[in-house]
Amino acid sequence: MSSDVFLEAMADIEKKSDAFCDLYLQRSLGHFATLEADKLEELASGVIRGCGFRLLRGGETHFGHIHRTTSGAVMKLICDTVEPLNISTKLPSMPQEELLTVNEGKEIPTIDASILRELSKIVSQESKYITKVTLKLSATQKEIAIYTSQGKLVRETRFLSRFAAQVIVESNGKLYTGYEASGYSVPLDRFLELANMESIALEAARKALVGPECALCPAGKMPVVLSGEAGGTMIHEACGHALEGDIVYKDYSSFKGKLGEQVASPEVTLVDDATIKDAFGSYRYDDEGTPSQRTVLIENGILKAYLADVFCNKMWGLPLTGNGRRQSYMNPPTVRMSNTFLSPGKGKAEEIISKVPYGLFAKKLGGGETNPTSGDFLFHVEEGYMIEDGKITTPVRGAVLVGNGPQALKDILAVGDDIKLEVGFCGKNGQSVPVTDGQPTVLIKELVVGGSDL
Repeated sequence: MSSDVFLEAMADIEKKSDAFCDLYLQRSLGHFATLEADKLEELASGVIRGCGFRLLRGGETHFGHIHRTTSGAVMKLICDTVEPLNISTKLPSMPQEELLTVNEGKEIPTIDASILRELSKIVSQESKYITKVTLKLSATQKEIAIYTSQGKLVRETRFLSRFAAQVIVESNGKLYTGYEASGYSVPLDRFLELANMESIALEAARKALVGPECALCPAGKMPVVLSGEAGGTMIHEACGHALEGDIVYKDYSSFKGKLGEQVASPEVTLVDDATIKDAFGSYRYDDEGTPSQRTVLIENGILKAYLADVFCNKMWGLPLTGNGRRQSYMNPPTVRMSNTFLSPGKGKAEEIISKVPYGLFAKKLGGGETNPTSGDFLFHVEEGYMIEDGKITTPVRGAVLVGNGPQALKDILAVGDDIKLEVGFCGKNGQSVPVTDGQPTVLIKELVVGGSDL
């Protein structure tokens, strides 16, 4: 059988060169629909198919890929990658046998664009100030097979479905935007059962319509309450990346060398869990064939683990955590987060807010910048409100949060019980993978809030 031949060939390469190698085969089918201003801008389907071969020796990664998954072409890819490395192994020639087959009738259905048209009408009727509604719906099915030089063969079918809505409001010559999205690692028909797309689109409209009511956010140092809807952006960007093994050891994260030490408030337990049922960042096996798992990174403020892939394991002896991920067969894997979240505490959101005499309530964070080495960050507040005398009051715009991730973890005073996961795509090393980030309501003792001094 072809499978046995590839496993034997790669085992021979490892034996003669002390090099780990793996083979990643992929066939993906995707359907995509975009409705913008009541016009169907995109209704497309596509299939991609290919294979990537990686060889790790010492600290070097050698990688190549092809846009085919036939046995003969795959074996030639292995030969072409190994030959320049002076590895004395003889690889057999193979016939052109297709290695990835799909059962007919088992593929995802195409998207019905009428769903988006009806939603657009509903949202547009919310206000005369709504000038543009953009709705995007996508569904993909990915068949993968992973062979490793250590005799492992993994096959998996992955699904990914996502809906996003953006609404633009115009008032007094100014434009305001609202955005909301949802996604699950399920087929499209199941996604339509799980996701209330009307509620998602109306929430985007609500956010946009708040815009004209906003005052300029005052600047200064103040307590900040991050809502459970804030999206876990700070947790992911300012803390999560700094706990990825390659960043810890190659870029010298501020968490390096601190395993077993108190690095956060005792209120903080930080988890990465790729096993959450149907979550957008979930999978049964990572892209190196390691089973997915739940990894407690920080427990009650104590640093417990780093995220690791095969490279981190070979280089620095880190235990595998099932976080070797890649965008596609055209990319080598690297250590990445999956579903990363701050575990719920015991507090109630209302009680946490009531403790703040004056501060900022950040309901939703947008984009920003972070330095995983130092942990310094700057995040834009997409939706924010002032807190006065323990109550949420004026909506504000133009707010940014400036601080340091590790310090912010230490300055967490209270954690709520209202966790929420938000979907997104995480970029690293030029690759993008699906993730979720989450947190409950969190009170941070003090951050620099950028805004207006007027």
